[in-house]
Amino acid sequence: MFSRKMFLRVDFVLIFSVLALSILSTLAIYSTTVNRNGMEDWYQKQIVWQIISVVSMIAFAFLDHRILKGLLSYIGYFLCICLLICVFFYPAKNGAQCWITLPGGFQFQPSELTKIFVILTISDFMTRARQKNESFGWKHLFVILGINLVPFVLILKQPHLGQALTLLGITGAMMILFLSRKQLLVYLVSVAVLISAIFIAKTAFTEQSIEFVEKLPFMNHQKERIITFLDSEIDKAGASYQVLQAKMAIGSGQLMGRGIVSGTATQGNWVPEQWTDFIFSAIGEELGFLGASFLLTLFFFLLYRLTAIAVQSEDYFSTCFITGVIGMFTFQIIENVGMNLDMMPVTGITLPFVSYGGTSLLTNFVILGIVLSMKIRTNRLTFS
Repeated sequence: MFSRKMFLRVDFVLIFSVLALSILSTLAIYSTTVNRNGMEDWYQKQIVWQIISVVSMIAFAFLDHRILKGLLSYIGYFLCICLLICVFFYPAKNGAQCWITLPGGFQFQPSELTKIFVILTISDFMTRARQKNESFGWKHLFVILGINLVPFVLILKQPHLGQALTLLGITGAMMILFLSRKQLLVYLVSVAVLISAIFIAKTAFTEQSIEFVEKLPFMNHQKERIITFLDSEIDKAGASYQVLQAKMAIGSGQLMGRGIVSGTATQGNWVPEQWTDFIFSAIGEELGFLGASFLLTLFFFLLYRLTAIAVQSEDYFSTCFITGVIGMFTFQIIENVGMNLDMMPVTGITLPFVSYGGTSLLTNFVILGIVLSMKIRTNRLTFS
């Protein structure tokens, strides 16, 4: 039963943050689609998905998260692998086979659901190892990477590089919990060196850099994205066009923005697919620096509350799961906002709770429902 004591443990700051993000999402999707033929009702579809998603979040908050441990997480993981294989039997959309078409014309993206069960499966494995008092070693590393490997390869094959890299963001965050202090230090230094190397390569871009990228075992459009990330001025009318237009749109918003349905770039469709991957540029142009800052502040509160819940939890499984969720959201937010500002390569990652898309929205709210279930069933009191 959902007692009064459990109700008092509901994290209303977390709920407020995602509901406020949903309102911003509706405004941005309305602005980017209402004046386009055949897309006038897309914001209404998003509202329907938002209602379904919020109801699902509440339902999973009532559900005892402990039933997701053990066998059920592995069954779900196996079903997700099967669904990732099934997508290759459906026609490609925009050059990618990422969706399964359901009756009524609805489309379902299995890679979104896969993220939930990858986090659950790794959390269950790490919890079992913790119960046995095992220290992190090569065996654990190989198992964790193995859990990621199959879905990573299948998603990369679709191709959907952004979703595949999100799995690495999830794993990278969760491994922090399992490392000793020395291992953690080495791990963090390695990540810092890698990030530094990427930005050094961006500032020191030469013709030799292009030759190096051309030799990488990636698809041509992926190589183009890497090259245009390193030098966005190299193909202004081609591969760099979307990023450059997004930067111009954000800059033109200045402090207060041009107003909803008043942005020159947004209403002129200067930024392709602006309602999905590049929705941040629409918010930056029409709501300005203040609107974009408010959006990022909401994300900060979301991540802060997730971190607080993870720290407070006495259940190691819950801590593992929420840490994976933090890694997932953090990676997606940084990558999406970064690629809109030409600070990260374009990978096709959507902005959580904001970009248009029913499957991703439902997945994110279900994940938060599971987190809320973990929060209200903890024996510890919360702090503000």
